[in-house]
Amino acid sequence: MAEVLEKKILDLLDRREELVGRLNNLENMKPDTNTRVYKKIREDYSTKLQSVLEKINEQRGSLETKAKELAQQISQKEKTFTQQSDQVDELQIRAKLGEFNHDNDEFKRELNTAETERDKTSSELDKLRKELNDLNGVLSDVDHATSAGVPGMDESIGSMADTEPAEVLDIDETELIEEEPAAQAESLDMELEDVGEDTEVNRCPKCGHINPPHLVVCEECNAELEDLSQDLDDEFDFDDMDVDI
Repeated sequence: MAEVLEKKILDLLDRREELVGRLNNLENMKPDTNTRVYKKIREDYSTKLQSVLEKINEQRGSLETKAKELAQQISQKEKTFTQQSDQVDELQIRAKLGEFNHDNDEFKRELNTAETERDKTSSELDKLRKELNDLNGVLSDVDHATSAGVPGMDESIGSMADTEPAEVLDIDETELIEEEPAAQAESLDMELEDVGEDTEVNRCPKCGHINPPHLVVCEECNAELEDLSQDLDDEFDFDDMDVDI
């Protein structure tokens, strides 16, 4: 028992349980604890626990090697026990068949020796199996200790992961909302400029004065202007438009 369940690994497992218990108690005290003090103590215990877990991992290899050795010893002992049991059965059957006399001292010594060796091997098998069972229990504790890690670390990481996508989504939506009206306004300004350039010019062919579009006589020299009414009618076909008055 002592050479299988090494004291070092057992001490490490006890230390691990102690630190985990302190961290859990600290979490319960968090609402009533100064934030800076809470973080300092938690970091201290977490660092120590991580160091213990690393040492436990280092010892795992030696435990697995010992478990394999025990399994091999058990296998060999089982073969020996089977042979010794068969020998005892053979002697007893031969005696029943009359080959040996139970009062024969030589037969009695041979049968007694066979039974003693068989019982001894059986006792050794029980011990080896118990040691292997205990060792497997330690390995199971090691697996649990190393897989559990430091309490609270997974929760904090998960909380950070949940907040990041929401921030990116908010930024994208804001940009879309701001850019769309600006683009529409710019397009509308360009259309108005084009209309203004097309409808503004009513230049006098004589003096070159630019008159309002509705005049047919130049307001400067009274010269007759080109009739723009037809052009306007062609450009804006009011007959084709449905206007509710």
